[in-house]
Amino acid sequence: MRPRAFSYLRFSTPEQMKGDSFRRQTAAAEQYAARHGLDLDTSLTFQDLGVSAFRGRNAEAGRLADFRQAVEDGLVPPGSYLLVESLDRISRQAARKALGVLGDITEGGVTVVTLNDGRAYDHASLDNDPMSLLLALLTFIRANEESATKAKRLRAAWEGKRLKAADKPLTSRIPAWLELDKATGTFRVIPERAAVVRRIFDMLKAGVGQHAIAETFNREGVPTFGDPGTKRKAEMWHRSYIAKIAGSNTVIGTMTPHETDHSTGKKARKPLQPIEDYYPAVVDPETFQAVQAQRTTGRAPIVRGAGAGAIQSIFAGLARCPLCGSTMTRVQKGPKGGAPRLVCTKAKAGAGCQYVSVRADHAEAALLDNLSFIHGTMPTGEDTLDGAMAEADLKLSVVRDAIGNLVDAIAQGPSHALSARLRDLEAEAARLEQEARDLARQAAEADPVQVGRRMTDLEAAAAAEPRDPARINALLRQSFDGVVVDYRRGQLRFAWKQGGETSVAFMVPTEDFAGE
Repeated sequence: MRPRAFSYLRFSTPEQMKGDSFRRQTAAAEQYAARHGLDLDTSLTFQDLGVSAFRGRNAEAGRLADFRQAVEDGLVPPGSYLLVESLDRISRQAARKALGVLGDITEGGVTVVTLNDGRAYDHASLDNDPMSLLLALLTFIRANEESATKAKRLRAAWEGKRLKAADKPLTSRIPAWLELDKATGTFRVIPERAAVVRRIFDMLKAGVGQHAIAETFNREGVPTFGDPGTKRKAEMWHRSYIAKIAGSNTVIGTMTPHETDHSTGKKARKPLQPIEDYYPAVVDPETFQAVQAQRTTGRAPIVRGAGAGAIQSIFAGLARCPLCGSTMTRVQKGPKGGAPRLVCTKAKAGAGCQYVSVRADHAEAALLDNLSFIHGTMPTGEDTLDGAMAEADLKLSVVRDAIGNLVDAIAQGPSHALSARLRDLEAEAARLEQEARDLARQAAEADPVQVGRRMTDLEAAAAAEPRDPARINALLRQSFDGVVVDYRRGQLRFAWKQGGETSVAFMVPTEDFAGE
């Protein structure tokens, strides 16, 4: 069996989509694999379109991080090859950190090949060949110095433009889990509050609902945060505040500045371009994305907590009526009402759909018995998303260039017309930033490694004893938008978050079919 090779493509700006970078790197990987008898695995080609290696984002949160995780998980077997155009495609961080990334990959038994010079780096060559180690080190030093110089010039130019346009602080308000050190002008994390924020995200990720979290905190006497400006605290935790924290990207360090707009005759706040790494992050990006994936189903997680209110159906919030598309709810008519059943909520409320119920345990068994099959049919859906992400980044680049030109013009002399246009463009940039973040989240959800990992976790949760319905439900919600319980055709139809559908047989005995 021939060794497997994986191609890793990365470039930093959407303008390079127009050029030769993508085609050149792809062709070079194919040619190297053919010459050296390698089986180029195109199903796991890791593309970081528009992710910079300078700050290590491709290594920490991009597809390279997924590749490293795939090595750890055994999806990439020892003896495989990672094909890159040059070492600086892997990392432009400080040389010590960049060597660490290279070392982590080779330690997993993977050989890194640089296609521009045909050099191969594995753990043996890095350990025993001083020249290989020195060459890698010098390459990383040069790449980091080039990126640092470029970043410094860009920061100075942009900051100069911003100072000319407006000489004012970005914000006087900060998240409740941080405090400002006025002496140094830096933010400090309040450890006990940051721990509460992380607990909120862990509970949401596990499927616990916002109401249940608030009730738990109130029951346990967890101190409320209150307003850091007024020092006043709320008397109790509320679901709305849990929801506010859950949807705020300040937890991962992003700040979105706003400005007051009076152009329409009414006072309004307009969002400007978000600034990443402005605050200290208190939640890891993967957990944040998982929670946002649950929130974007349009329904909050519905686990209510322990005891009688706890979730009992693994399909809670996911099961759909095949007739009208409404949610199906679990019903049980008293202790002598027989096994729990799934029924359309619209029909149950007498709002027009046909009242048909089916055994909940039979539907759940159909899912649990076919998890391996469902896992094997997962679609990737990445090609369309990659194109949409590149288009959004290109539009954002054009708007940012226009903003820079306007800032230069305003610096030459004030103009109400130019200022109004600048506000409009900044609002458009903020909209495009949000669109890019949404697409990045969708791409993360569609990534085959991430989807595969979630499905592996789901299979493990289904096999665990005792079985935890809340855990299974939370994992289902991370991978699927809904499950149509089609008792007419004898199918369960799973709608993947990244697009596509998988159907499994769902046999409904005549005696299991009930109407009202």
